[in-house]
Amino acid sequence: MIIISVKDALKTLDSAKEQLSERQLNSVISRAINESILQGRTEARASVKSLYNIPQRYVSGINVDRATPGLLIAKLNASSTPIPMDAFAPKFQTAAKSLTISKRGEQKQRTFKRAKSNYAVGVSIEVVKGKRETVPYAFLIPGAKPRVFARGEYRNGTAYGFVQRNKRVNKDGSDKPVKPLLSITTHAAVINKESLNRIETRVNSVFPVSIQRNIEFMLSKVST
Repeated sequence: MIIISVKDALKTLDSAKEQLSERQLNSVISRAINESILQGRTEARASVKSLYNIPQRYVSGINVDRATPGLLIAKLNASSTPIPMDAFAPKFQTAAKSLTISKRGEQKQRTFKRAKSNYAVGVSIEVVKGKRETVPYAFLIPGAKPRVFARGEYRNGTAYGFVQRNKRVNKDGSDKPVKPLLSITTHAAVINKESLNRIETRVNSVFPVSIQRNIEFMLSKVST
């Protein structure tokens, strides 16, 4: 949640109450809210791009619902649909050490005692800039979209929502489903603590200035 401080703006609004109608004041406030939230959207997109390797087509989906004089609420929206791992420069991981993720979400370093140094141990992706991590049970299928897959399926209430399948359950037919792997959502990137701090700072720097400017503009219209 982004909190807008109205302390400075209230002083300006109080001084204009005697000269403007309630409708005019609400119009001023809604314009200021919209100008502020649009600046927040700009900051959200820039912040996400600076912290994550999320492709532009997903970042451009960060948008706003604007306020109106009748409803003085504006919302910053971002998609909660997980982005395919294929979007984050996937590579076969062949190092002797890799990061493993337990079903509880615990991260551990795993060392492979194999003679060959190019032993494949999964697929690495770089979601957060400068931080490439390995999904040890993933594999790549050249030419497929998305290309990063694993044996198992997504279920609620599990780490990352994905449950691996290593054994057969059904005696006949295909029993090891292969599913494309997913990663972060744009919404999760926006509500990252650093992103939220940047957005809130930007919005709160714009709002009181916008209130002042829009009141002056409205008063100029009333006086003419």
